Amino acid sequence: MSRKLFKTLGYILSALTFTGISASHAVQPTMAYVENLKIDLIFDDAGSFKNDRAAVMIADQGIAQFAMINPDGDILFTADEINDLDSGVTAYRRNNLWGIVDRNGKIILQPSYPKIQSFKQGYAAFIKDGSWGFLNTSGQEVIPAKYDNVGVFSEGLAGFRVNDQWGYLNTEGEEVIKAQFDEIQIFSEQRAAVRVGEEWGYIDAEGKRLIKPAFDQSRVFREGLAAVSVDGKWGYIDKKGGWLIRPQFDQAKAFGEGFAVIKQSGLYGFIDSSGEIVVKPYFDDAWNFREGLARVEKNAKVGYINTDGQIEIEPEYVWAYSFSDGLAVITYNYRQYGYINRQGEVVIEPQFEHAQPFNEGLAAIKIRDKWGYISRD
Repeated sequence: MSRKLFKTLGYILSALTFTGISASHAVQPTMAYVENLKIDLIFDDAGSFKNDRAAVMIADQGIAQFAMINPDGDILFTADEINDLDSGVTAYRRNNLWGIVDRNGKIILQPSYPKIQSFKQGYAAFIKDGSWGFLNTSGQEVIPAKYDNVGVFSEGLAGFRVNDQWGYLNTEGEEVIKAQFDEIQIFSEQRAAVRVGEEWGYIDAEGKRLIKPAFDQSRVFREGLAAVSVDGKWGYIDKKGGWLIRPQFDQAKAFGEGFAVIKQSGLYGFIDSSGEIVVKPYFDDAWNFREGLARVEKNAKVGYINTDGQIEIEPEYVWAYSFSDGLAVITYNYRQYGYINRQGEVVIEPQFEHAQPFNEGLAAIKIRDKWGYISRD
């Protein structure tokens, strides 16, 4: 039975002028009646909050302008494009060049490069004169641009490519694993998958071969296990290369919260970390567990199962998202979106043209073609 847990009401009537958008083209007010409104419906697109910051977009005469906002909706910075806000700094683009700005809107690096990627573990790849290197959060070129391509840092190492071969370098720019592989993946749990010829194997952070190349495809290690395929079938290996489950599945996803999604004979189920099939393949689609519940789809309807493999929330939605901050976005018709709690109770009635999952207590919602944010409580 539906229960409305959110009672705060508010009217939306506001306008916003971005830097670079003239007053004559300011955002026109949008009026709507919304529960728990936190940030007004004034954006043409809106992203999720990360570390108390979110990127939003507004179109002025067909030209997109992006901004970084805080949880109060204050505009801290504007640009033609803004990268992910996962860290204390982010890359931004103005006039086709990229620079760096901090979370308070202070410019650290004026637009100087044709491209700066997102920061990962304090470093961002940049391109200059056709070659790639890395910047630190102060905007310094700590690893010169001399590579044909680079990856992202993970566990202190990032991939680099020279002459069609891949290796790994550390944050000091030292090429600790020489370029010798045809393809690589990021390090995860002190292991990285590498391809030599047509087969994948795994190495450690010193480049030592831990698991010899023998697989057609491979995934990163999660929770001590990795999905790999041989002759078109997927199974799971441990960190020593031993089989937990020999290849038998049509698909196999990475582990999360102690479980992994597998596919067999066209249907999806789940295994646990001991290799036991805890949910026999039954569903038409399935997603990893989040906050103790996993999305599943049957007969074009989405619901949720618990870690015992039991139906926790009956499949009745035409679409639904995984749980985040204790709530999940649902829709019965693709026209109106709302939110449910872990008991399946509707806590915010379907009323939005679109909605995103809650993160850090706020969620982006869309009404009358404009985006704003509601609070969780």
